[in-house]
Amino acid sequence: MRFIRILLTCVLMLTILGCEESRKAANLPSGTFQKSCIFTPSKISLNQLTEFSQKWQITAYIDILDQFNSRMKTAGIWRFELYAKVPRSADPMGDRVWVWPDFELTLAEINNNYWQDYLRCYKFELNLNAEAESGKSYILQAICFTADGRRLTDTIELKP
Repeated sequence: MRFIRILLTCVLMLTILGCEESRKAANLPSGTFQKSCIFTPSKISLNQLTEFSQKWQITAYIDILDQFNSRMKTAGIWRFELYAKVPRSADPMGDRVWVWPDFELTLAEINNNYWQDYLRCYKFELNLNAEAESGKSYILQAICFTADGRRLTDTIELKP
């Protein structure tokens, strides 16, 4: 008899209280996400596929990472500079050899042309005005100016 009373009490409580979904998230107006949950680019990395593909061309592959180190796609303006490497120096970036015009990837269509979805990175083909010298080392610097005003940089050493 006691078991039946407990069972009836539980059934009665479930019907009175019910199971209601939380409507907090549904009532939030658009654009009210907490700033901490928005994914933003925090660093770039020239990955190991970057190389002299020809004596007169560098193919640069660049990862953009968010604050959780996940690769992402983002709008931005890209700048590339090539420097001669100074061996055995605290600052190995010597004279600037070449500067390419900025790549403006702020429009979705243009951005998508450089994005390699299967690699989850950007690919840039950078042509030089002359052949790079064999046996010489160079440093390629990539700079990304993000939509939120940040300047992200990375460098990699290359040999033709």
